[in-house]
This record gives sequence, C-alpha cells and structure tokens, in this order.
Amino acid sequence: MTRARLFATLSVVALMTSDVLASANSADDAATESPQETADATPAGEGLGEFFDATFFDPYAPQNAYDMIQRLPGFVYSTGSEARGFGGTAGNVLIDGARPTSKSGGLTEALRRIPATQVMRIELQRGADISAEAAGQSVVANVVRYQGKSSGTWTVEMRRVGPNKVLPMLDATFATKLMGWDTSFQLDTFLISNSRDADISRRDADGRLIKLTIEDRQEEERFGALSFDAGRNAFGGRLQLNGRMKVKYRTEDTDRPGYDDGDLSGDPDDRFFNGYTHEEYGGELGADWARTYGSGWKWRLIALGTFEDDTKTDDFFLEAPYETLVEDGEIVQEARTSETIFRTTYGRTDGGIRPEFGVEGAYNTLDSTLAVVVLDGSGATIKEMDPTTTHVEEVRAETFGTLVWQATGALTADIGAKAEISRISTSTGDAQTFKFLKPSAGITLAVNEQMQVSVKAERSVGQLDFSDFAASANAVDDREFAGNPNLKPDRTDRLEAKVDYTFGERGALSTTVFYEWKDDVLEQTVLPSGGEGLANAGSARRWGMNANANLPLDFVIEGGLLEVDVYLKDSEFLDPMTGDIRYLHDFRPSEVYIDFRHDIPETNWAWGLEYNSANHWNGYYTNEHEDYRSNNRYGAFVETTQFFGVKTSLILYDMFGGHFDRMRELYAPNRAGASIGTELSERTRDTGVRFVVSGQF
Repeated sequence: MTRARLFATLSVVALMTSDVLASANSADDAATESPQETADATPAGEGLGEFFDATFFDPYAPQNAYDMIQRLPGFVYSTGSEARGFGGTAGNVLIDGARPTSKSGGLTEALRRIPATQVMRIELQRGADISAEAAGQSVVANVVRYQGKSSGTWTVEMRRVGPNKVLPMLDATFATKLMGWDTSFQLDTFLISNSRDADISRRDADGRLIKLTIEDRQEEERFGALSFDAGRNAFGGRLQLNGRMKVKYRTEDTDRPGYDDGDLSGDPDDRFFNGYTHEEYGGELGADWARTYGSGWKWRLIALGTFEDDTKTDDFFLEAPYETLVEDGEIVQEARTSETIFRTTYGRTDGGIRPEFGVEGAYNTLDSTLAVVVLDGSGATIKEMDPTTTHVEEVRAETFGTLVWQATGALTADIGAKAEISRISTSTGDAQTFKFLKPSAGITLAVNEQMQVSVKAERSVGQLDFSDFAASANAVDDREFAGNPNLKPDRTDRLEAKVDYTFGERGALSTTVFYEWKDDVLEQTVLPSGGEGLANAGSARRWGMNANANLPLDFVIEGGLLEVDVYLKDSEFLDPMTGDIRYLHDFRPSEVYIDFRHDIPETNWAWGLEYNSANHWNGYYTNEHEDYRSNNRYGAFVETTQFFGVKTSLILYDMFGGHFDRMRELYAPNRAGASIGTELSERTRDTGVRFVVSGQF
C-alpha cells in the first residue's frame, strides 16, 4: 500500500468515526468511566501511589506537563526503547492512566501538548501500585488532567548564534472542549543556525604534517510541526484520536581550503566545498479505543499509521590546484517510509493477580533511491550511478501475555512472554523469515516507605533501520556504504537491578546496574560484494550503571537543589576484522550532568548553573576508527515571573565555548591493515544565548 493510499484510508476512517460519534446517543457516555468531565469530578487513577499536586511545581513556573515531569522527585524520565512495534516502545509516563498512542511525535510531544493548568496532579506509582498499562516498569508517573477546561500556553524564544545573528522560535499549545471532544493542539516552530570553525590536520603514518585544512561550516534548520489529540466517550468506552504533521528543512555549507605541509603563507593549494540540503516531511494518524468493564477487565484497540519522506542532496566540487576545477558532483538520496500497526489487548486492571493478553500486527515499507554523478573539470563523466530504487517491506505479527502478581503489600512480581514472526523481503528478491521468543520477569520489593528495590530480566529484539538495506554516500567524509539485504535484527538479554530511595519533600536517589548479552550485533564491515556496509557481526557484552539524584541544599542555601545524573558504561566486542577486543560502534563510556537551581525564597526569581561532562564517542568503520571528544561544557540561567505575570528566562550555554576534537585514524586496505595516517579536526563553537518568554492563558 502506498503512503498516499494509507493515509487517505486512515483519514477517511477518522472522519467517519468522528461523524458517528458526534451522533452517538448519551447512553454511551453514561456507560463509561472516564477522566473527570469537570474540575470537581473524581480524577482518573484515584488511590494509586504518591501524589504531587500541581501546586508542588509552582516554584518552577512550568508551562506544560513535560516541564512538571522533569521536576518530579525520584523519577528518571524515559521515552521508551527502540524495540520493535508499538508494544516495545513504551515509556514510563501515562496520561490519565493510559499510554499515548504516538510514535513519531513520541511521549515528549504528548506531554508538551498538555498545559500546566490542565494538570490536576501527577501520581508516582511504584511496585504494586503500577497500572497494567505500564507493567514491567519499576517507577511510573501518571499525569491526571482536568477535563472540560480551556487553557493554553505560548513560548517565544530568541536565540543568538555568533556575533550578528538572532533567530526566533514559537511554540503554542491549546486545550479545550470542542464539539464533545476533549482536545489539545500544539504548534511547534523554530529556526536554528550554527556556525563551526575547525582546523583539520592530516598526517602520514610517520606523523608528518602533510596538509592543514581550514574548515568553515554554516548550518541552518527550519522546523514546523502541528499535532493534536482528541478524546471522548463512545461505544461504551473511551476513544482517543491523535495526529501530527511535520516539515523540516536543513542546510549545511562546508568550505575547506587546504594548505600543503601546513604552510598558510600564500593562497590555498586546493579547495573542497559541499552544499548539503535535507528536506523531510512526515505525518502520523492514530486511534485508540478502550473500555473497562464492571468485572475489572479492560479491552483496548489501537490503530496507528506513520510516514516520512526524506530527500538529501550533496552538491560538491574540488579545486586542485586552487581555482582549477577538477571535480564537480551531486549525490541525491531519497527515502520514503511508512508503518502501519494494529494492536488489541485484554487484561485485568485491578486485584492481586492482573493478567493481560494481546496481539499486534505491523506492515513497514521503505523505498530508497540513490543517484550519483561526478564530472571532471571539462564536464566529462568520471562516475555515474543511475537512480535505482530499493524496496523493502516487512510483515510482522506478535502475540503476548503478561501477569502481574501482588504477592504481598510490599512484594510484586511480573512475568511475560512475546512470540513474534516476521518476514522481510526486498526488490532484489531476497527474503527472510524470523521467529523470536521474548520472555521477561521482574520482582519489586518495597523495603519501607522510602526505599524500593527491583530486579528485572528481559529479552528484546531491535528494530532494523531499513535504510541500511540500500546504498548511501557521504561526500564530506568521503564514505560510501553498500546496502545489505540480508540484515537481521539484533537481540539483547538484559539483567538489571534498581534501588529507589526518597527523602524529604524533594530528595531522591535512584541507581540502576545492568548487564547485557547481545547477539547478531550490527557493525560496519566488508560485505561479500566488496563494499562497506552494515552486517550482523557476532556477539557482544555491555554493562554499566546509571545514578540519578535530587539533593535539596536547604541546609546550605535555602531553596537550593542539586540534580546529578551519572552514566558509566563499558562494552566488549570481538572485532572480526582485526581480532581485537573493542567497544561497540556508537559507544559513549561515561557521561555526567549536574544542574544546580536556586529558587530565592519569598521572591519570584531563580538562577542556576549547569555542567555537562566531556563527551567521548567511538565509531568503527571498515577503514577507520573515529574517536570524538568534547570539552567540559558549562551553562547558566536566570529566570523570573516578576514582570507581567509571564516567565522570563535568560540562558547561556557553552559559556566558555565548545571544543570538539574528532580524530580519524585511517588504514589500508581496512582496519586489519597498516595505519596510513590520521586526520584531526579541532572544532570550536561560540557561546550561545537564549532569551525565552512564556505564559499561560
């Protein structure tokens, strides 16, 4: 089914459903228990967990539910995993006791659509209190909203980039009762521009400087998205619709004059220029119907469709010597993807034993085209690749069951299993059928009112990026990747233990340790065709710990709060190309984030500082190892609600500049061979300034 036909069908279904529901009799509304219809009605989820009334968040002047979640003590926000399908992507936040039906916009956008004035309270659920909607999570936040109440937010931001450029951003949300529907809308637009300077030094295997390149890179991105959700009682249950449309346009101009032997005394010896554009369009439409019966069982039906349309273009030329054109080329990559998901579940929502069963079906497609033309200085063709389209489609079905058992008031256990079968086929005639069994089990113990301990074991299956089935190219880094139609999803067995401890009104500590066994990991290697591309390259291990703390500092400075996030990780992978043990590709071994905030007592002012630790990233390609490191970065802010009843913030980031070193160690013919030299790119960015004004209505 084409993207146009898919969304035409879903749109017609949504419109027909809206017409039917508009004329539905009042008996449907009366038969359903739903979130409160007025500000005085009983909130959904009454009696679960610990509560944080909306007034708790007043010192932070939040604009929406996402801002409130970020300030929730003892809670580490998660948007979900990259696992397959709708069921495998659940985050740890519910809205009115249910998961948002969205993938492309995600949980964050659903929370940002909810104005803070719409939030009655946030419930923090642990152990036995956790809703069946979020089984398997150790801590869950449930945002409980008022219904039948109109409110909105607006945010205007001006961002200074470099010495002379100021760029705008506008964000607005509005929630209201509309023709019997509880609706919320969000408009998100921004214009981002960055400049980057770099000195790129190329050295031979003996360490001798052979070329110094001065890079000037200008980046600009324009983005706009409009999203909505609408819910009402219908057919004895609750129907929720959601939709999203987005457009993004990004440009990058990279200019690199080069100087042989690092001699900057004269004109450049050569020059490379690349103009890159990326146009992206996307949309989503979803429907979610749920009904809770008097027996305590809940039936849920979900339909979701998404599409994306991407076009990436590289226009480049090389002058060698300077001002003498020797190469002029264009690379055009187009990709159109779609996903359609249908899912139904039936489970018990209360009681000491809460089972849930369900099935899910999905249909995914990709159509990708790559065209390359390279001419010499006279206009003669050096290289040409006619546009050829790679088509990939996947049909997948999954059945699953979970069981949550509240053994005692303090001890909860949950077990589950998913059985999946899928078939992936391509236009080249390649086809593969996969079968996976994905069990999970967890135990949560509330030691006392302040401490909770949980242990969990789970097997998951990764979601393939179908773009890896098709050929691609990168002109700036001079890389070409061959498509691999024989990829299969990677698998991960994960064991984790977590301790949560809360103290006082705002204090909390959360520590997670984990160990993962990974099979069929995806790494860049030499394919049978001789080209470089992604392939299933063997097994690996990954382990580490995450620690998060909210530490009130009232004993030192009244109104002070310190938030610390620490991520320490390691991995081992036997490189089939070199025979050495190394990190996995795209791996960061450690990250530390520290935020200090001081809400000055008896005033409408607050200020704070931010620290982001130096970043270390590792990448492995067929003929190079990329080692990317950044400096420690600092930020500061001051905010107030003193003027006109709106929130005003001045934010500085990369206060002392951003420094990013990218080392590429090059080998021939590949990393199993000898080193032929290095390329060090020393990049810098200026301090950024943001001025943000936001309010509610």
